Amino acid sequence: MTTPIRNTVELPNEIFLGEVKKLIADGHDATLRVRGFSMRPFLEDRRDKIVLTRPTRTPQVGDAVLAEIAPGKYVYHRIIRIEGDKVTLKGDGNVRGTEQCHISHIVGATKHLIRKDKTYSPDGRRWRYYSALWPKWPFARRVLLAIHRRLPATWR
Repeated sequence: MTTPIRNTVELPNEIFLGEVKKLIADGHDATLRVRGFSMRPFLEDRRDKIVLTRPTRTPQVGDAVLAEIAPGKYVYHRIIRIEGDKVTLKGDGNVRGTEQCHISHIVGATKHLIRKDKTYSPDGRRWRYYSALWPKWPFARRVLLAIHRRLPATWR
């Protein structure tokens, strides 16, 4: 039995997400599979998806957004602070380290999150509960993320 050959093209993030940025700016939504571990434990690498749309309101602390933090460098992280036009972002799965950008460099707002094939609204009760419950303190995050990493993949 042979496996079908699939033609795939790999693009650097700066090119791919640059095109996503243009599509969102033109009013289209974009569905992206999550890559990386910075939004753990809620979004898992290569399993979950995010649906991004053009921001329709001023971003707020607690929003998860796609932001261009340097030319061609993008992150999907949560806003933890806004001071004037300066936005500070941090991934839920990051114990320390933050990124900053100008508020105008927020490329996409979260329209939906698709976790384990279930769709969640970022304004829904369940997602807000998860977001509020996740600790802000590095030590607590470190402990909970260590436990999470040791869970069987089917429990995550």
